[in-house]
Amino acid sequence: LPPCCIPPVGRGDLLENTLNSHERLWSNYDRWALERGRLAARLLAEWLPLPGSRILDAGCGSGGASRALAEAGARVTAVDLFPTPPHGLAKMDAQIQYVCADLSAWSCDCPNDGVILWDVLEHVPDPASALVNIRTALKPGGLALIATPNRWSPFNALCDPHYGLPGVSLFNRKAVRRIVSGWLGWHRPDKADFPQLLSLGALENLLRKAGFSWRFINHSLFAAAMDNPAGLWNSPWHLRLFTAIRAHGWENILDKALNDGAGLRNRLLMPTFFILARVET
Repeated sequence: LPPCCIPPVGRGDLLENTLNSHERLWSNYDRWALERGRLAARLLAEWLPLPGSRILDAGCGSGGASRALAEAGARVTAVDLFPTPPHGLAKMDAQIQYVCADLSAWSCDCPNDGVILWDVLEHVPDPASALVNIRTALKPGGLALIATPNRWSPFNALCDPHYGLPGVSLFNRKAVRRIVSGWLGWHRPDKADFPQLLSLGALENLLRKAGFSWRFINHSLFAAAMDNPAGLWNSPWHLRLFTAIRAHGWENILDKALNDGAGLRNRLLMPTFFILARVET
C-alpha cells in the first residue's frame, strides 16, 4: 500500500535528505511493482495452476500482482482503498475487477482459488478481521500467498522497511503515527494506514484463528528471486549485490543457509516472512 507523502516545511537540510531517501524508497517500490507481481505470480503458480483460476489480490497497491496474474491467464479481483484503480489496471478490464474497499469490512461475492497478500497485513488496522474475510473469500483448500515484514528482525530494527528509520519497526501503530506524522511531518495525521509489523507468534495466532494452516516457502522464494531479483529487492544497491552473488556462484551457499522451518532463525532473523497458507477443510 503506497504512502501519501506530504513534504515537511522548514525542517532543515538533514530532514530533507531523510525525506528524499524515504521518497526514493517508495519510488523504487512503484518502479518495480510489476516485477514484484511477476515473482508473486510465479510462486503461487507452483501450487495453483493460474490459467482460468480466480485470484484475489488483496491490498493490490500499484497493481503489479494483478497485472502479472492476468498475464498468466487468471481472473483477478483487485482490492484496495483507492477510489480509482491504479494506473495500468484499466487496460485489462476484461481480466481484472477493481474493488475499492477496506479488507477488514469487505466481503467477496464469489469464491476464489487463491489470494495474494503481499506486504499488506502490517498495514491493515484489524488484520484478524481481514484474514477471516479473506478465508471466507476462498474455496475449501484455497491458498493464500503471504509476505509481511518481521517485527523482531534486527535488519528491520536497524532500517525500517517502510521509512528507512531505525527502531520504528518495533513500535505499535499509534507510536508509528506519532513519529512519522507528528514528529517528522511526513504524512497527514488522518492517513488511512500506518504500518505495525507482526511477530511470527502473532501471525501464527491470526492464521490459526482465521482457519488457515501454513508453512514457510523460503527456498522457493530464493530460487524465484535469483531468476528475477527486481521482484524482491527494490533498490539499486540490493540489485548490484545479487548480481555479484550470481556472478560468483554463491547461490547454492545462500540457499543451504535457508530453511522452511519455524525455528529461531526464521522467527528472529528473516527480514520478511514468506508464507503459503491453506484454508483448512
